[in-house]
Amino acid sequence: MAKYKEIVSMVLDMLKVTSDDSIFTEGHIIFLAGRYRSFLLKQKYYNDLKKQVPESNYQTLCLDLEKVESIEGLPCEGGYYLRTKEPVPTLQPFGNTRLYTSGSYYNGNIEFVSKDRFKYTGYNKWFKNTIYATLDPSQRIYLTSQNPQFMYLKNAKLHGVFENAEEASKLACDGDDEGKECDILDREFPLEDALVAPLIELVFKELAPSVVAPEDKANDANDNLSPKAKEQ
Repeated sequence: MAKYKEIVSMVLDMLKVTSDDSIFTEGHIIFLAGRYRSFLLKQKYYNDLKKQVPESNYQTLCLDLEKVESIEGLPCEGGYYLRTKEPVPTLQPFGNTRLYTSGSYYNGNIEFVSKDRFKYTGYNKWFKNTIYATLDPSQRIYLTSQNPQFMYLKNAKLHGVFENAEEASKLACDGDDEGKECDILDREFPLEDALVAPLIELVFKELAPSVVAPEDKANDANDNLSPKAKEQ
């Protein structure tokens, strides 16, 4: 899997400029790379949701949980929920999204359900230990279970294909707390190898017009665009 700095370097190399005199910032190239990553993934997988998505397109986020009394858009029915402290980036509508946790109380996947179904979960005695999750309008994940011990959970992990890879990388699990603040250029760019070349080409085509040399329209044999010619 390529890193962000490799994507940036390949684009700059195609543009035949260096980081010292480039008119393009690394941030702008990263932005374009993220946008075209989302475009290429949707183009390949959106119309065939059963197609297997390679693991290199996924990111895993580490999410801290907090205790709350209500969930936006649902009536208060007593009891408590767990909620992610931070909103989660938007997930792509394809791929195998998993929310899971590990610990002394619970070690396994958490079942995602719609907000309408969320308020009716847990009444079947066979599933009283199951943890259910739903996403509210603010992009926060809520958890509930008929087993009150679920409230001891402190964090969870979300594994999926996100629309905004740069935003998702801020919550990524790789590295320690210090590592999460490292330069994004050193992080892996979550895109399968087969789509890296098309992505580089798309970013290049968008930026290339900005570095095209101006045309010498004078009908003579002189280089009218050179510095010496302009001085005469």
